[in-house]
Amino acid sequence: MTKLPVNSRSYNFYPSILESIAEGIVVIGTDKKILFINKMAKALIGLGDENTEGLACAEVINTDLCSKNCPLDSSDSNTSCSHNAYLMNIYLHKKDASMVPLCLNVAPLNDEKGNMIGIIENFRPMSEAVRVIESLEQSNVLLSQEKNKISSIVNSLADGVFTVDKDLCITSFNKGMESLTGQKEPDVIGHKCSEILHADNCAGDCPFLHTMKQGYGRANVMERIEGKDGNVFPVLISTAFLKDGSQDTGLIATIRDASELEKLRKEVNDRYKFSNIIGKSDPVQQIFELIETLGYTDCAVLIEGESGTGKELVARAIHHESDRRNKPFVKVNCSAIVEGLFESELFGHVRGSFTGAIKDKIGKFEQADGGTIFLDEIGEMPVALQSKLLRVLQDMEFEKVGDTKTVRVDVRIIAATNKNLKNEINANNFREDLYYRLCVVPVQMPPLRERREDIPLLVSHFLGKLSLKTPNRPAIAEVTKTALAALMDHDWPGNIRELENAIEHAFIRTKTNIIDIDSLPLSVTRDLENSSIRETEKSPSAGEKTEKHHIQMLLRKYNGSKAKVAKDLGLSRTTLWRKFKKYNISVN
Repeated sequence: MTKLPVNSRSYNFYPSILESIAEGIVVIGTDKKILFINKMAKALIGLGDENTEGLACAEVINTDLCSKNCPLDSSDSNTSCSHNAYLMNIYLHKKDASMVPLCLNVAPLNDEKGNMIGIIENFRPMSEAVRVIESLEQSNVLLSQEKNKISSIVNSLADGVFTVDKDLCITSFNKGMESLTGQKEPDVIGHKCSEILHADNCAGDCPFLHTMKQGYGRANVMERIEGKDGNVFPVLISTAFLKDGSQDTGLIATIRDASELEKLRKEVNDRYKFSNIIGKSDPVQQIFELIETLGYTDCAVLIEGESGTGKELVARAIHHESDRRNKPFVKVNCSAIVEGLFESELFGHVRGSFTGAIKDKIGKFEQADGGTIFLDEIGEMPVALQSKLLRVLQDMEFEKVGDTKTVRVDVRIIAATNKNLKNEINANNFREDLYYRLCVVPVQMPPLRERREDIPLLVSHFLGKLSLKTPNRPAIAEVTKTALAALMDHDWPGNIRELENAIEHAFIRTKTNIIDIDSLPLSVTRDLENSSIRETEKSPSAGEKTEKHHIQMLLRKYNGSKAKVAKDLGLSRTTLWRKFKKYNISVN
């Protein structure tokens, strides 16, 4: 235990608590001298291991606030923390003249009588917020039974901190938790944490139960908890063991409100998402720009690309961006229509026009009047009907089957094909004049193998959809490096549709909240046994002796924890056990 002077008084700090929180933390007395600075803060500021306690804060840390609105002497209510904590984005000025954008929280540090004796600043790089807050180290936290000696430090933190005993009953609840939940500490002490927080994973993959079972804490698990007023909001929870000496006395959790982070993540993801089309690769970003441009026009559009590349999504996006968005979007699958019924399906018929025409029928073009008609697989349309379609494109009029009355419509035509229509023209299967009428603005959809950098985004998107469809099942927390490498290496002849099916297959097969290579379908993994992925991800070299040595080395590194070894190798526990047996490695 370290004792530090604060205004001529001795005040007890527990550095192990502050060192275990994955943020820079600086404690400054009212005399503007450093009382404590953790290793994370030193790393962010660019300090070494030198002792900074007792130094003037201006000699140690320099931010935008120092020259204008120091929290210790500011009269500005927005930057004075004499009563309340506040959060702001500022720049840290390092000694090498570089600047680091920080998300800074400043809170008053009060003594037992409520008098302000200093401030506590906790901060993190803004870049970490986009990638999700940096992980709380998986280490045990030393905490004395005398909770009152650390309450002022814990209560000064912006994050929620609470502790539970081995029965998961709450034993402490800091001011941050009170602010987040609206619950007061005396009202929650002794209650099961599940009764107070009602988190998503209370009945499933509880972070506390995971910590007790696996022997190490979890970091930044996304949860949704319920406040006293019934509002549900996202948080990030990190857990660790609570120890008194060598004895486990319970568990500790830090909770951070992730509402702003979720909003930021959504804004970042939205940059790579357009009407359910997802991708950050150059070809996809160019399609996004083209969709926006086509939204301002009313010309015909031809979308070309392999099956499963998302042609219908693009057609719907163009319709949604246009002035016709509130009018019908009618899809016609040309490959699914019997050849003799094509004309009736598209243009309608009158009663008695042919055998079976027992009543008048409105065709797809009339249904789409004022909106958009999407002719999917237009390469399958009979040549005899293509001339009538050409007339609709030119004059926006046609006659129903068996009728002489001309019907006028106002329709935008978007067509799509997985065929090479120029080859079809050369084979006399498609009219050249119709092709050029349709191909005013061509949109070429890239196959997935040409936009592999989008695969992680698509995987995340599909897993999110599956989680929404199965809310009672814990969300997938991780796709192992090996599994992701296999997904990135596959050629995907079925494109995005095949990838979505593969992710659903893995989601169903995995028995945990982790997707590993054994969860993936054989169509993705069958060629991997001799590939570089297996070599580089699962073993440092091709030789079995080297792989055995590598596994033994990892067992020593993780003190015999098979779970950690399996995670490092990107293997399931079952596969790791098979390797133990194969190489005759003692499980003890």
